[in-house]
Amino acid sequence: MARAAEKPLERIGGKKRLSAMELKFMEIIWAHPEGISSEEIYRQFPQARGTKSTVLYNISEKGYITNRQEGLHHIYTPLVTRLEYEQALICQELEKTFGNSSFERLVAAFCGKEELTEGQKEKVRELLDEIEEEA
Repeated sequence: MARAAEKPLERIGGKKRLSAMELKFMEIIWAHPEGISSEEIYRQFPQARGTKSTVLYNISEKGYITNRQEGLHHIYTPLVTRLEYEQALICQELEKTFGNSSFERLVAAFCGKEELTEGQKEKVRELLDEIEEEA
């Protein structure tokens, strides 16, 4: 049976999800937001060099990293932060589970309600605005 196509991660521009192997590579790249050389990445993994190059190419094609050449090496820099990626995954799961990624619906579900009153929604919006201002 064919696997259903995964929905793109709308929160980060419709990018495709990372595979398990791609995520391992991204963990290394995210640890070096200023950029990391291909050789430093290659040392972290036991796969054949061609396999590692293919994984990095796929991550780049999905729009998660950029690379520039310096001498014989490529320098990979993340275009999406780990937090942005994780938030996109969470929003997608919420939408799949609740049919809506609305924070108000999530709060209502945690409180055992179908939905919040208008007054409660306003309080939630104010709280979110306050949190955003502090960030």
